[in-house]
Amino acid sequence: MDREILAVKTRKDLYDFVRKNPGFHLRELSRALNLSITLADYHLRFLEKHELITSAMDGEYKRFYPRSTPGQAEARPALSEAEKQILAFLRQPVPLKVIDFLMEREAATHKEMLEQVPVSPSTLSHHLKKMQGAGIIAHAEPSERGYRVVDPKAVARLMTAYELATPDQVDTFIRVWGEFRL
Repeated sequence: MDREILAVKTRKDLYDFVRKNPGFHLRELSRALNLSITLADYHLRFLEKHELITSAMDGEYKRFYPRSTPGQAEARPALSEAEKQILAFLRQPVPLKVIDFLMEREAATHKEMLEQVPVSPSTLSHHLKKMQGAGIIAHAEPSERGYRVVDPKAVARLMTAYELATPDQVDTFIRVWGEFRL
């Protein structure tokens, strides 16, 4: 059955892309594969209906993720809800830069982040508030100022697994958190 569903080249290409790049939204998928939005939407809906992929809203965009066992409604998703949420932020330029910056230090203040992330103070505050609301970042300990990543090992695993981290960052992750499993 799954072989028949994936017999259409466009559908197979979309499925393979979602498996390799979970967390992309419709427009990103259509651009990456050079498809019209309507064609990509049609095939993504078809794949979702046949339980080969799943989707989740991140507040603004519907993002697509692979399922671990195709065709089984009770199958455990390939990614947990928390991982989907992290990936949704890692797929956005400003949150990715903020998370990159925070991953390399214990904590950072709004001012320190502004020096590294070229956006206005209000734009940075907007993204920090969204990431804080999602539980990705939190205020640092009272003795420290600023923000920190809540689960740096999970973020490091996702950034490494989906090639969102540079080789230098991977080395930093290993040095800071020791060995972690993908």
